[in-house]
Amino acid sequence: MINAQLKLKPATRKQTYGSGRIGTIHASLDDLKRVLGEPHDCTQEGDWESGDGKVRVEWAFLINGKSDMLFTIYDYKSNYPLVQMKQWSLGGKNIKVKDPLSLILLVE
Repeated sequence: MINAQLKLKPATRKQTYGSGRIGTIHASLDDLKRVLGEPHDCTQEGDWESGDGKVRVEWAFLINGKSDMLFTIYDYKSNYPLVQMKQWSLGGKNIKVKDPLSLILLVE
C-alpha cells in the first residue's frame, strides 16, 4: 500500500528529461503493476518510445507533484522476459527520492 501522505502524479516524458539511474528496485512486474498501475510501453512508437531500444517498459511519477521528486522505474538492458524480472532500475533527478519510495517499495 502507498502511504497516504505520498501522492503520486503521473509524470510526462518531458519531465523525465535529465533524470538518471539512482538505485535499484526489487519487485516483480505484478507487484509494480499492483502499486503503480500499467507501465508505459517503450517498444511502441510515441512519446515513451525508447530511442535506443534499451528500455521496454517504464513507470514515471512525481511524488506530491514536485518535479524534484520525480522517479522512474524501468528495465534497462534486460534480456529476461518481463514477467521474470525481479530487479529494476530506479531513475530520478534527486537522490532524496529514494527515502519516500522506500516506504512503498524495496529500494537500495
